[in-house]
Amino acid sequence: MPIASWMQQKRSLIFIFILLAATLPVLLLISWPFITSFILAAVIAIIVNPVKEWLSRRIHRPTLATFLTTLAVVTLLGIFLTIAGFSITREVTNLYNALSQRSLEEGGWPALATATVDRAVDILATRLPLDKEAIRIELMDRMKAASSYLLSNVGIAVGEVTNFVITGFLVTIFLYFLLKYGKDWIARLTALSPLESRTAKGLLRTIHDSVVANVNGMLVVALAQGVLLIVGFWFVGVQSPVLWGALGGLASIVPVIGALLVWVPVAVGFLVMGAYWKALILGLWGFLVVGSADNILRPIVVGAREKQHPMLVALATIGGTFAFGALGILLGPLMVSLVAALLKEIQHLVTAGEIAQENGRKEEGINAGSQA
Repeated sequence: MPIASWMQQKRSLIFIFILLAATLPVLLLISWPFITSFILAAVIAIIVNPVKEWLSRRIHRPTLATFLTTLAVVTLLGIFLTIAGFSITREVTNLYNALSQRSLEEGGWPALATATVDRAVDILATRLPLDKEAIRIELMDRMKAASSYLLSNVGIAVGEVTNFVITGFLVTIFLYFLLKYGKDWIARLTALSPLESRTAKGLLRTIHDSVVANVNGMLVVALAQGVLLIVGFWFVGVQSPVLWGALGGLASIVPVIGALLVWVPVAVGFLVMGAYWKALILGLWGFLVVGSADNILRPIVVGAREKQHPMLVALATIGGTFAFGALGILLGPLMVSLVAALLKEIQHLVTAGEIAQENGRKEEGINAGSQA
């Protein structure tokens, strides 16, 4: 190739890279509202892609296999969420009716709240060296603050339901196209990358293994905490312990605070109803046993596949959750694994370069000796 032509191509490449660097921030702003849906769809696609490939080999029609796989995933998730929604609504309605009946017996909701606070104050005042009236005022203030918080977030909850529906629709669309064109997109990105084929495949394998490991970790923790919550709810006499235990297992997807969202309200309900021993037993069971399952099992399961220390995986999960929300459960360990893979690749390249330099020096020595 003539030097002038090569210089022209080089200038064109530099200009294109500058233009691409300038447009990427704008593209990121445009795509940011859809990033959560895309990541969720990518995770689901990685998990169900073997099913799609198997179905494609059986019916010899990749497009139909992609459609059927997407339809099956959306249908199963829709059925599960619908059943869970109806069950939660029924149980919450029963709980509200029970509390309403209790409030009528006490003389109304304010009287029930006052009586509950008085009983709690009597218990605390007999065991703690604190002023009874000070405890009562503090508890009433806390209850008022909690009530105000719940009322102020009703609109937010309704908005979150709408966002959930929109996110589900976008996830369905992204899932279909990722299953259909995902391999081609990855192949094109790999071809555009300046990395060697071996390095690119290694990094992609790291991402795949991290996603699979974290999904396995979530499933194991959800199953373990669900079973433990079922046992705890059954022991203290909660109605429909299997349902509430299953919901607690589902909530455990969110590390540290997940299962708390289910068993803490139940313990508070026992406290309001005057069942103090049940509230205490459930609280101890939830903190000491159910909570430990998340902190122990998730790092072990994830770290075993990613070859990372369980403590590092736990810290990455917690830090990722604080940084990115629920997506941090996946992104935290994924970033740690990706950085570890990059450092390993750097070490490999440095070692290969040193070996090449050493071989070059040896060849120079041999050539010099032969010339002498």
